[in-house]
Amino acid sequence: MLWTILDSAGVTLGKDLRGENLAKYVLVKARDGYEVVFSLSEIDREFSDKIILLAYEVEGKPLAATEGPFRLVVPQDKKHARWIRQLVSIQVLFSKN
Repeated sequence: MLWTILDSAGVTLGKDLRGENLAKYVLVKARDGYEVVFSLSEIDREFSDKIILLAYEVEGKPLAATEGPFRLVVPQDKKHARWIRQLVSIQVLFSKN
C-alpha cells in the first residue's frame, strides 16, 4: 500500500498528521509525464478507509513493461483516472511552497 511506503520513508502520518502537515500532498508521476495528486489525509489510515495500492506484480509475476515496474491502483475511485502505470516517482510536497 502507498501508506506503507510513505510511512517507511518517514512521512508524517498517523497521530502526527495535524496542523500544517495537513497542507502536504503526494504527487505521483508516470514515465509519460502523467501526474496525479493525493492529500496526505486521503492516504492516512487514521483519516480514511481508502486503499491505495502500489503494485509491482500480478499473480506472482512482475508487471508487464507497459504497466510497470510499478502501478498505482485506487480501487475505491469511481473513475480510474488516478490509476498510474509505469510509475517513476512519488513526491511529498508542501502546498505552502
